[in-house]
This record gives sequence, C-alpha cells and structure tokens, in this order.
Amino acid sequence: MTYDGRGGGADWAGYQPEQQRGISGPMAAFIALLAVLVLALLGVAAYLFLRPGGSSGDGRAQGVVASSSSSTTAAQPPQSPVTETAFTTPPQRETVTVTREAPAPRPTSSAPYPSGADYSGWLDNRQARCNAGDPAAMIGRTTQASFSICINPDNGRYYYRGSAGGSGVEVDDPVVAGDSATVTNNGVVYSISPAGMVIYEDGAVISDQPMVSFWVD
Repeated sequence: MTYDGRGGGADWAGYQPEQQRGISGPMAAFIALLAVLVLALLGVAAYLFLRPGGSSGDGRAQGVVASSSSSTTAAQPPQSPVTETAFTTPPQRETVTVTREAPAPRPTSSAPYPSGADYSGWLDNRQARCNAGDPAAMIGRTTQASFSICINPDNGRYYYRGSAGGSGVEVDDPVVAGDSATVTNNGVVYSISPAGMVIYEDGAVISDQPMVSFWVD
C-alpha cells in the first residue's frame, strides 16, 4: 500500500484487514471431549473417596480391626507347658499266712529222763534224737543201740529214730502200747519193752539186747 499524503481515497478504499485465525471445528470437539473425560474422572474419584465404606473407610476399619486383634493377642499371657506325670501302681502282692498250731504243753513226766537225754531224746546222738525239738514218747538204750520214739506235733503220729554201730534209721508209725512198742522196718521187727529189744526177721530172733536205760512218758 502507498500512502501519498493526499488522503486519496482510492488506495484506502481498497484495503481490507486480515481475518484472525480461529480454532478449527475438529480441534474444538476434541478439547470438549477431553474436558468431559477429565470431569468424569474427577467425579468418579470424588465418589470413591467420599462414599460411605469407601477405600479410606475400609482402610480405617481394617486398621481398627488389626489394632484390636493385636491388642487382644498382646493381652493374653503366654501359656506355660503343662507336664503330666503318669504313675503306675504296682500290683499288690498277696500275702498268705499259714498258721501252725503250737503243740499242746507237754505234761511233766513223773519219771526223770535218762542221764544224757531230755524231752527230745538223746543229747549225744543226733541219729537217736527227735527232729526239730519234737517231743519224745519213749527213750531207751540197750547194750548195742540207742533210740527215741517221737511224736509229730503236726499230725500226732509216732516215728522211730535209732542208731546202732554208727548207722541210723528212721521208721514211721511204730505201734506204741503203754511201755511197749513194735517197729516194723522192711520185714524186720523191733519189739521194745522195759526189759530190752528183741529183733525178728522172718519170725526168727536175730538179736536180743538187754535194756540199759529206759524212759516212757
């Protein structure tokens, strides 16, 4: 454009100012859509944050529950281990008591015992003495033998104990009648009286021994 100072109107009359560039239509639609999305996201975030029981509310509740659980766990004292001891009672032993009746008191004999003898027989000859202190019913000594006829206090039966020449014999169940006795030992019979001892075998006399010392209860 040429300005000549004349105020001529031809050149000014032909001047048109340039139009300003505006935002195109697609760009404006995009910006509007983006603004709507931003507002929508802000609205969703605000809803999630402010709604009852939301994320922050759950976190607070979980924190309270966890704190309460921790307090309860800490409040319980540790339990000590319990030791149980088992006692075994041994079986009781059965006690059996056997009562043995004591022999009846022996009446004192009117006749004294022979010299060297007592209530159980001869003191110097164990083979002619009663067992374990059993009482004697008859005590004698011949020219060849010594003997005692004893009483078993458990059953009241008689038994004979005698010796001759260093050999001893014991025979059960002699027959005692007053001041006499008969002892049978394997077919050999001893016939005893205050006078002496006569020994028979098969009915024949094989020994006749005078009595030297004799006592009967």
